Amino acid sequence: AEMGGAADDPAIWVNPKDASKSRILGTNKKQGLLVYDLDGRQTQFLASGRLNNVDVRQDLRFEGQRVDLALATQRDEQAMVLYTIDAGGELAEAARLPTGLGDIYGTCLYRTPEGGLDAFVNDKDGRYEHWQITRSGGKYGAKLARQFRVATQPEGCVADDRSGLLFVGEEDKALWVTSAKADQPATLEMVMPVGEWLHDDIEGMGIYHGDKRSYLVVSSQGNSSYVVFDAAPPFKVRGAFRVGMDPVAGIDGASETDGLEVSSANFGGPYT
Repeated sequence: AEMGGAADDPAIWVNPKDASKSRILGTNKKQGLLVYDLDGRQTQFLASGRLNNVDVRQDLRFEGQRVDLALATQRDEQAMVLYTIDAGGELAEAARLPTGLGDIYGTCLYRTPEGGLDAFVNDKDGRYEHWQITRSGGKYGAKLARQFRVATQPEGCVADDRSGLLFVGEEDKALWVTSAKADQPATLEMVMPVGEWLHDDIEGMGIYHGDKRSYLVVSSQGNSSYVVFDAAPPFKVRGAFRVGMDPVAGIDGASETDGLEVSSANFGGPYT
């Protein structure tokens, strides 16, 4: 985030017909959701209020239709805001779905093997709610499937659609893993405590899907670095990196990162 900036969490929508026309979604904690093209030009602003985290899932199946959806946490209404994404990357607010949380904070999504959409939302007090997104007669809703908690404040989380694992960040304490599946117990197992690699706060996280294996990338906010783990047990650390600036190219560095997202998609041009 910029000095004094209100940016928090990004998500990536990959245009299935032309990846160079993909979109980057970003929350502004004071205003709403901003949408950008890959050149960094703003294409949309959705004045949804105080949004914190956002995530995207594509190729979902609802009522016999294929849809792409984004979901963000809305902190004034303690709600999930659901957005549809059309074939050109245009977003529209589809529903505001209330939660049982008192101070809603982070969120991440999981695409079930059947093409359904589950949302994990957390509260600053450590609580997590696992919601299954529903649609009936074209109207979206949500059904509470599970609840679990960490001992202190969480925020970042990410679900690996390939493995069915859910990674959860407890900001000052540890990185945890559990099952993302609604019919499994939400038993948390520690991946790594704060310490040698992870410097509090543990913030954003994303899954990089390679051809042969997947990697978990975690924002170690306390030392402005990004730690890379295998996304499968025993979750071996592969290393860490920082993002420096390139003044000649006019590119900023990144420090004290809140949310992050990663993708292995070929976006063309400079992102091939």
